[in-house]
Amino acid sequence: MAHTRLPGIEQFNMKGRTAMITGGSKGLGLAMAAGLASAGCSTALVNRNLEEGISAAEELNKDFGVKAKAYSADVTNLKQVEAVVKEIENDFGKIDILINSAGINIRGAIDELSPEDFNQVMKV
Repeated sequence: MAHTRLPGIEQFNMKGRTAMITGGSKGLGLAMAAGLASAGCSTALVNRNLEEGISAAEELNKDFGVKAKAYSADVTNLKQVEAVVKEIENDFGKIDILINSAGINIRGAIDELSPEDFNQVMKV
């Protein structure tokens, strides 16, 4: 899916900024990454599925000519999060913007959701 530059986006120049976006390979995370990229922002997409992230990063780079790179981490694992933040800072120099868009959905009635499943949804 090709993204286009938003009209009037020049007033929101984000060149020289870097955004770290969890859940950035699809859905709302990718839409927010595209919005930032359309304003010139570099994007670091953090997902559990690295291949999806690589595809999304390549799409952002192609559509907007910004630096976009994919990373793999489980956001419920503190050590993985700390490691990916260091990796992003090494690759981009700094993180200016953080968007936490990672999420999971366990289908079913809320009153039938186990406490463990509820806690997992909240962790992500």
